[in-house]
Amino acid sequence: MLIANTFLFGIFFLILALFIFYNTGYGVLSSKIKELEDQEIIVLAFSLGLVIFVGIAVFLGVFNLRWLLLPVFLATGFYSLIKYKEKLFVPWRIFIRCKSLLLLIILGILVQGFINFPSGFHYSEGLLFWSSQGHDGLWHVSLMEEIRKNFPPQNPIFSGEKLLNYHFLVDVLMGETYRIFPFFSPLDLYFRFFPIIFSFLFGLGVFSFVKRWQESQAVGYLAIFFTYFTGSFGYFVTFFRNKNLFGGETVFWASQENTLLGNPPHAIAHIFLVGILFCLLLYFQKRRIFWLVISFILGGLLAGFKVSGGLIMLVSVGAAAIVDLSFLRKWHLILLTVALGTANFITFKAMTSQEAASFLMFLPWWFIRTMVVDKLGWMDMEFRRQHYLSKGTWHAYLRVAQLETTAFLIFIVGNFGMRVLGFYSIAKDGFKKKLIRSPIDAMLFASLLTGILMVTIFVQKGLIYNNIQFIQYSLLIMGFYAAVSAYQMIILFKKKLIRVIILLMIVLFSVPTVIGNLNEFYGPGRKPLAIISNQQMEALNFLRTNSQPQDIILTIPFNKYLKDQYKSEPRPINAWYSTAYVSALTGRSTYFTSEEQALITGYPVDKKLARVKEFFAQTDFSFNKKFLQEEGIKYLYIAKDELDKLINVQENNLEIMFENKEVIVYRIING
Repeated sequence: MLIANTFLFGIFFLILALFIFYNTGYGVLSSKIKELEDQEIIVLAFSLGLVIFVGIAVFLGVFNLRWLLLPVFLATGFYSLIKYKEKLFVPWRIFIRCKSLLLLIILGILVQGFINFPSGFHYSEGLLFWSSQGHDGLWHVSLMEEIRKNFPPQNPIFSGEKLLNYHFLVDVLMGETYRIFPFFSPLDLYFRFFPIIFSFLFGLGVFSFVKRWQESQAVGYLAIFFTYFTGSFGYFVTFFRNKNLFGGETVFWASQENTLLGNPPHAIAHIFLVGILFCLLLYFQKRRIFWLVISFILGGLLAGFKVSGGLIMLVSVGAAAIVDLSFLRKWHLILLTVALGTANFITFKAMTSQEAASFLMFLPWWFIRTMVVDKLGWMDMEFRRQHYLSKGTWHAYLRVAQLETTAFLIFIVGNFGMRVLGFYSIAKDGFKKKLIRSPIDAMLFASLLTGILMVTIFVQKGLIYNNIQFIQYSLLIMGFYAAVSAYQMIILFKKKLIRVIILLMIVLFSVPTVIGNLNEFYGPGRKPLAIISNQQMEALNFLRTNSQPQDIILTIPFNKYLKDQYKSEPRPINAWYSTAYVSALTGRSTYFTSEEQALITGYPVDKKLARVKEFFAQTDFSFNKKFLQEEGIKYLYIAKDELDKLINVQENNLEIMFENKEVIVYRIING
């Protein structure tokens, strides 16, 4: 019954999404519909609808007019429906005519979506979470709950502070949808419903761009394959280690495009980046200012969705602008670059604290060095490098250069997997000087190169390996070039059998880590990593129902040793990792939880952590009562397995509000 209800709500959500997002975007594109193919209309209209929705939501939120959001988009939806009638639905016939396209998109949604779909669903034993979804997913759900209540949002895991140093516009999209349509579960919106839209737009956007770029439907299909179904060469390492062919996605560090939906800001940044590429391709073909305007709409807030996406976009558009001005004497793209740079800078500054410095640290070769030592365990290579460095002779330095070049090539080839075929197309274009004379090729190559340079030179403060996400933009672009190369290889041969064999070889060498991901999560003997049990759900629901939206909840700091009490998975979520589960499931702010997330986003955690630890030491009750009052804390949510020392109810001015076998909820008296 629960699955059936979720399915029905999912269908209803998709219909609403068409009405709200697609109809709005179609109205913006209406004057240029005849210039576009069906799939192009769908992608651009939907993408424009999403970004316009977020832009208007932010504007109305800033001016305390959020109540207008639903009427505005109901009006635009009905306006488009009345004005364009059946024209709105004509583009969707593409999936009747091109069944291969429909099949690839559906398979792609399933492959990408199953990273998310099973998590956060209420099974018989409670909510279960696979992979990192118990942390990453619940962080976004907590943001959705916060945005539902407040705009600008406060930090739901660090009470009393604005949400800063984080790109939260995708959470505005999901949170505002949840606010105006509260009959949807935020867990369904995050884990199931929006991922379908994101994956659909991603795959169809790639097809639309590559098909027009190369003027070939076949190359477009291959681009979809290299986007959805191609992983790294990590399976070579796992096979030689333990005969496991299906695994090793991140052996060379980078997560692949098939796991993109696990990071919604990253996913939507990919969608908008592809949309901007497509609009600029149209501009270069038609030289109509309209497409520069649409590019600005899609890209003006991109840093607010994902900072890395904004940077990649600005570098690539800037590169195209330089080529356009240098060789074709066209200057309009310079103005677009300046406009995008200004809009994204303002967006970034508005979402960043004044005290926050750059999130990047200059640490060249960190990913490559740690890949060799930690991921691959090739200590011999590292020892030889250090040995030659200690020699200090020019012969020794040549050997160091050889080892470093080898490590770099392993890093690139390993992460790109069968996308390395794209180097043939790049070399061919470079020989023809297309990469420096064609604005669109310059844009693609700049995106590819920037993603690689960012991970070979910089790391991220807080969570050092987060910067590896930059290379996923390079994987995306290299997939386009790989599609071109693969097509050129296939058509070299006249015999159909040889063509089929080549295609099969490409598929066989591409998919093992993609299959491996699904096997590692859901295969035989695999279990979810974390659970919010029915006992915890009962307590969380009680707290949600019997507290006020602005109330603050105090929890015990995460104890990394608690998981040792549980010998098998799934572990209780409070023992598994430091997460935002209390905030996500109650819709209330916590005083200080999900310590790692707070640290990544640059909040001063030491003072709060010290005060919380002092409270739970239960030694200074005068401090405890003053602490609860000063911080505005209304409730304590305590999982019983976290308690080292009993809470003194009387001395702390508390009363037990709720208790079951796993959880105690305290209320502060006169707090």
